[in-house]
Amino acid sequence: MKYIGSLIWGGVLGAAAVMIHNAIVPVGLIIAVLGTGVGIWILGKAWGMRRYKVLASLVWAYVALRGGTSGVGGELLVQGNTAGNTLMYAGVATLAAAIALQS
Repeated sequence: MKYIGSLIWGGVLGAAAVMIHNAIVPVGLIIAVLGTGVGIWILGKAWGMRRYKVLASLVWAYVALRGGTSGVGGELLVQGNTAGNTLMYAGVATLAAAIALQS
């Protein structure tokens, strides 16, 4: 059950980061990156194992990457601008730091 919860948690965090990162630059980007790190860290504190953090981080990365690819109608949620690039790079670095922290 915790595996399914990790999938959902990572998807929700990823979707929230994708939707808010370009809202009010740079405030939305800061909130998205900090929310990602804190959310993954809280998951590890709540469930006590690193594997759940890794699973949620992989789902976050999948959601963010899907937001950065063109859809059927050509829509793009994570653009190739400064905010989009920073979300991808800082998001992955934040995920790595949150996974490395002890639960």
